[in-house]
Amino acid sequence: MPTLEKMTLQEFEALRPLLGRLALDTVDIARAVLVEGVKPAEAATRNHMSRQRVHGIVQRFRAAARQVPATWRRVEVWLPPELAAQVEAIAAKARDDHAAGVPHGKKAVQAGSTRAPGADSLHGAAEG
Repeated sequence: MPTLEKMTLQEFEALRPLLGRLALDTVDIARAVLVEGVKPAEAATRNHMSRQRVHGIVQRFRAAARQVPATWRRVEVWLPPELAAQVEAIAAKARDDHAAGVPHGKKAVQAGSTRAPGADSLHGAAEG
């Protein structure tokens, strides 16, 4: 996970999908503070807004950084409802495990199944 004081451009860009649609100036302000190291008061002056507004923008990105590890990927796919429910359940378990400090990777796989529930039906659905 990126540090909350400063992050790389790659870490910053990885957060953007988590935040939904944002105005370009909002993204530019957050990038200036979090990636380029511009002080929030300076970003506020440059963009003709209050320091409180800049603080809120930066806090939104920092909150996203705390919730999702930098190595995670966002995946968007169209699935039949029953498979979508399985994927949503897997995602919820991964978030819960992360919040509880359960490591993911080899140790996490050893504790459970190496295949996602319904993985065989995913393969069959692709062929059918």
